Amino acid sequence: MVRMVTREVLAFTTAERFIHWLTVASFMVLLFSGLVLYLPQLSPFAIGPSGQACRLLHRAAAIAFGSVPFIYLLFDPWGLINSMREIFTWSRNDFGWLKAAPTYYFLGDEKAMPPQSRFNTGQKLFYCTVVITMLILGATGLVMWFDKGTAPPFFWQWAVILHDLAMIALTGMTMVHVVLATIHPVMEGSIAAMLTGWLPEEYVARHHAKWHEQIHRRVSE
Repeated sequence: MVRMVTREVLAFTTAERFIHWLTVASFMVLLFSGLVLYLPQLSPFAIGPSGQACRLLHRAAAIAFGSVPFIYLLFDPWGLINSMREIFTWSRNDFGWLKAAPTYYFLGDEKAMPPQSRFNTGQKLFYCTVVITMLILGATGLVMWFDKGTAPPFFWQWAVILHDLAMIALTGMTMVHVVLATIHPVMEGSIAAMLTGWLPEEYVARHHAKWHEQIHRRVSE
């Protein structure tokens, strides 16, 4: 959808933005409530009543985090299907993006950057990471929550290792995602998509040329 008066393009619906911020909020609670087990400075929060409260908070956030795809499916099933299809569909342009990304993001050189769809390749990488790590965190988290003391030690240990590795991968990708969306000069203005849902058409034409072309093709039909 294009808001022609102000020349803006609808990038994300209300449902998509709600899902995004629910994911952000639950992820941050999971991250910091989990860090109490690894950072000596937070160790007092891992024992006694504080530890019990922290574990309860972690589990509540895990339920919220795990509910994200189901809420998305309930309120916007076609949005979920189309997003998953786009995220996991890769073409020659995506591999061209990977090749051009270093000079694009570090030097601002756009000449070799191929046209992108609604999700550029970097966003696809991030969302693929979110989906895959969410599945790993969910499966291993259920083992750690319900099978403690009953699961074989080897199985339990690997669940913990995979849980931690998935969280490290998701945290690393999230940090890159936040930097690009908020302070990187090349992507200036992109945060508006998740705040208001709309992006300036000029921004879309520059950063998502393939999507911009598709929008105008639909408008002209």
